[in-house]
Order: sequence, then structure tokens, then C-alpha cells
Amino acid sequence: MAVNYGKKQGSKTIVFYVAAVIILAGAAAVFFYPFGKKKKNQEVQPVGQPTAAVQQTPIKQGQIQTQPTVGLGQVVSEANNVAGPRVLALLKDAQQCVSEGKIVAARNTLNDVLNMAMEDSLRQQVKQQLQALANDWLLSKTVQFGDNLCTNYKVESGDLLSGIAAKHKVPYKFLMKINNITSEKSLRAGQIIKVVNGPFHAVAYLSSFTLDLYLQNVYVKSYKIGTGRAGKETPAGLWRAKVGGKLIKPVWTDPETGRTYKSDDPDYPLGSGWIALEGIDSRTQNISGIAIHGTKDEASIGTKSSQGCIRLYNGELTELYDMFEA
Repeated sequence: MAVNYGKKQGSKTIVFYVAAVIILAGAAAVFFYPFGKKKKNQEVQPVGQPTAAVQQTPIKQGQIQTQPTVGLGQVVSEANNVAGPRVLALLKDAQQCVSEGKIVAARNTLNDVLNMAMEDSLRQQVKQQLQALANDWLLSKTVQFGDNLCTNYKVESGDLLSGIAAKHKVPYKFLMKINNITSEKSLRAGQIIKVVNGPFHAVAYLSSFTLDLYLQNVYVKSYKIGTGRAGKETPAGLWRAKVGGKLIKPVWTDPETGRTYKSDDPDYPLGSGWIALEGIDSRTQNISGIAIHGTKDEASIGTKSSQGCIRLYNGELTELYDMFEA
């Protein structure tokens, strides 16, 4: 049985997971499997349901977005007036850990805080702190002391980066990015690289246009999304990434107009990429055509404007594309 790490923040929720069997009650979820390889310019069948989007500052394609470090001391100060004693004590513990350079201990403590009751404004500040810490423990080449999510790996003769990544349930391109590896062919026996113990999964909250990204059960960051418009609502439920469904600018036929778009069309609507989804519970298993993709109209992010899919800023779609292997 899969574990639901996401928390409900509204009437409709979508969760993105990597799991063989998933059971989720009281929330809608989308699941991703890290299998297969991307294909370019493959035709996509018409979308039969609406799309969704998340709120976030847009980033350039191919760039990992990081959040500027926010002073945890300020969070603790504000928490004095709104947080319960247990939450406040843990925030102070996390502050002490940060001051002592104990990044993983601070991360784990703040991640525990997210599971506690608190005002939404404080919860968002805790998430910002966790996102800032991810720059150190996840997005850098450094493996922090005591981290069970990231380890060093000594490359052996005959190793391929794709094989190493598969063993750790993350895409090899993500390992290339955090290790500053320009080509898989440049890997050498005896080389020490950082590996991440996956999988990643995500929880999309349709009511707040937000998608939260997790590595295993640890919060990493949030994205702003766009969702399906009235009559084309994004279907809530459990989903996973479809094998062979990760595509770069695929040919797409608009089911409403019948027009077919190619990647080089000036008004190509799908942005930087496409991650096809397949439903895996009673609410979603008979629904086809749902995906996470980029968009030409970035002003639509944070609104109900799609035909049922989940829209992201193009740079952020590229970021997720490298974290979820389908």
C-alpha cells in the first residue's frame, strides 16, 4: 500500500506519486512512475478532460529555481504570536540546527512541523524555509551529514548513469544536473557522484492552484499551476505518469477546434513539454487525455483556463520533467 504524504488544502486534491499500488481516501491524486524515455514530436491524442495550473514565479526553461534564504529567526518571532507551544518549540529547534550547520536535522524538524496544525500563513513560511534548505541538501553536489535521502556513490567500471539513477528511482538527467555532468559518456570508474534516493512525487491542490513537490515524504518546493475551466474541470483522483508519455513539444490536435499543432507553430499551445497521466483509481481509470504540460499563455497560470490538464510555467515544467521519469 502506498502512503499518502500529501495534506488536503481544499475540496479537491491531486497527488503525484511513484508507487505500484495506491490507495487514497478523501483526496484526488496524480501518480508518476519513473519509467521509459522521452520522445520528441510524437502526436498526442485529443484531451478529453480539463487542465490545471500552479502559482509560482516563472523561471527560464532548463533552470532549476531556488528560493532565496529566508531568516528562520523571523519565522520564530512571528510564530510566538500564532503557533502552539509544540510548533514553536520545534521551530526554535530548527533555528538552532541551522545556526550549527545541521541542515538535515533542520530539514527533518521543519518537515515534521508541516504535519501539525497551524495558521496557513505560518505554514507557507515553513515551506519557504524548507525550499531554501533544499538548495543545500538536494540541489547542490554536497551530501549533508546524516542525510538518508542523498548519498555519495563511487562509479564502478561498466556503470551507466541511467542504471545508477534507476536503482535510486530518480531520472538520470536530474543526477546530471546536480553533479554538473554535461554528458553521460563522461562518467569514469572511481568517480564519486551524489545520488538521490527517490522517488519524487507531488500533490496538486486544485482549489489553491498549487502543486507541492516531495522527495519521498520530505517537502521540497511548491509550484503555481493552472487548472481546467468550468465544464472542463481537472478530474480529481489518483494518477501516475504514463509509460512512454513524457514528450518534448509533441504534435497535438485540439479536440475543440480540430486543429493540429506542430512544435514549430508560432502559436503552439503546450509550451516546453508534456507528461501524460493515466488514472489508477475508480474516479480516474476511465479518463484519458490528461497531462501536465507547459503553456504559451503564462498569464493563465493560477486560473481555471485549461481543457482539463495541469499547466505550469515552461521553465518549471522542464524542472519537473527532469525529476519524473515516465
